[in-house]
Amino acid sequence: MDEEFKENMISNTTTSYKLGGGQNFISKKLDEEFISVFSENIDTLDSFNDPFARKIVKSIDENRRLNFPISNHELFFCRSVRDPLRLLKYLTFRYKFYLASTEKRVFDVPPYLLIEPVSACNLRCPMCFQVDKTFTRKPFMGIMKWNLFTRLIDEADELGIGAVTLASRGEPTMHPRYCEMLSYVSTKENIFELKSNTNATFLNEKMCHQIFESDVNTLVISADHYEKDHYEELRKGADFEKVVRNVAMLHNIREKHYPDSITEIRVSGVDFHKNLDIQKFEKFWGNYSDNVSVGLPIERWDTYNNKPDKDNNTPCSFLWDRMYVWFDGICNPCDADYKSYLSYGNVNDDSIKNIWNSSKLSEFRQKHLNNQRKSLTPCDRCGIEFC
Repeated sequence: MDEEFKENMISNTTTSYKLGGGQNFISKKLDEEFISVFSENIDTLDSFNDPFARKIVKSIDENRRLNFPISNHELFFCRSVRDPLRLLKYLTFRYKFYLASTEKRVFDVPPYLLIEPVSACNLRCPMCFQVDKTFTRKPFMGIMKWNLFTRLIDEADELGIGAVTLASRGEPTMHPRYCEMLSYVSTKENIFELKSNTNATFLNEKMCHQIFESDVNTLVISADHYEKDHYEELRKGADFEKVVRNVAMLHNIREKHYPDSITEIRVSGVDFHKNLDIQKFEKFWGNYSDNVSVGLPIERWDTYNNKPDKDNNTPCSFLWDRMYVWFDGICNPCDADYKSYLSYGNVNDDSIKNIWNSSKLSEFRQKHLNNQRKSLTPCDRCGIEFC
C-alpha cells in the first residue's frame, strides 16, 4: 500500500483498530488526490443520475469529505479505479450498503449477495455447524450448478448488486469450477467487490494466481491457532504445516507476481478456549497476511438448540443489506439458520429482485423492527447481533 496514502489516512482517522499485519481505518476524510478526481470530472459524474450519487458528489465538493464512513481497504480500492464514473458508482454502492445496514433502508435489490458454491466441508471444526450430523446429509449437501451460478452473476450485474462473496456453509474451494467462478465474476462491470472464504487446505498455485488475476478484494482464511496441536484440535481434518505452506505460497505469489494487487489477505480465527495468546497469533499469521482478526466463540454454531434470548430485540442488519443463496437456489437471511427455517424464496423459481421484495422477507423485517424478533426461530436464539 502507498505509504504516503497510509500516512494521510492515519492523520484523518475517526476510529481505528490494529490487527496483526494490517490496519483498518474507518474514515470520512479524503486526501487531495482523491478529491481532485471528482472536482475535475463534475460534468461526467452528472451523467450518473442517482440521488445517492449526487449526495456523495455534493459532500465531496462542499466539505471535501464523504458523507459516510468507509474502511482503509475500501479507500485503497478506490485509488485503483481510474474511471471517475466507475468510482462514483462504487461509492454509491458503499453508501447504499451503509444506509441499509445502519438505517434499515430497503433498496430495490440487495446491496450484497453471498453465494454458496458448496455446502459441504472437508473439516469438522467443533465451533461449526458442520459437526451437526442432521445437517451433513441430503437435502443440505450439494454443489451449485454452473448454469445457476452464471445466471445469478449475470442478474446481479444487471441489477447493480455491488458485492459478491463466494462462501457460506461449506468450503468454496471444493467446487470443481471455483477458479472459473472467480474469473466469471471478475468480468462484470457492476460487481465491484469479490470476496471469498477458505480454510486454505486446497489452495494450490493455479488457484492462487486466479485469485489475484480475478482481483478478489478480500480472501478470508480461517485459522484459529499458531501451534500445530491446538490448530489441528480445532480445525479437525486439517494439516497445520500444509495450511501454513499454502498461505505462505499465496502471500509469496502476490509479492512476486502481483505487487500492485488490490487483494487483501485476511486471517480470521475463533478463540475457542478463550485462552489464546492474541499477540503471538497476530505475529505468526501477520507474516503471511495483511490483516489478522480473532473473535470469541458465540452461541451460534448449534443455533437451533440454543436457549431463546428474550432480551435480544435488536433488528439484524442482514435482513436489509444482504441475501444468502445456497447451492440449490434457496434464499436465506443468514447462515446461522443453516437448515433454512426462514428461507424466503428460491432463485430457480423467481428473480433476485422479486424475492428481495417478497412479502415473506418484508414480514421478517417488520418483526425485527417491532421488537418481535423472538417470534422467529432461530433469530430468537442467535448469538450474534448485527445492528
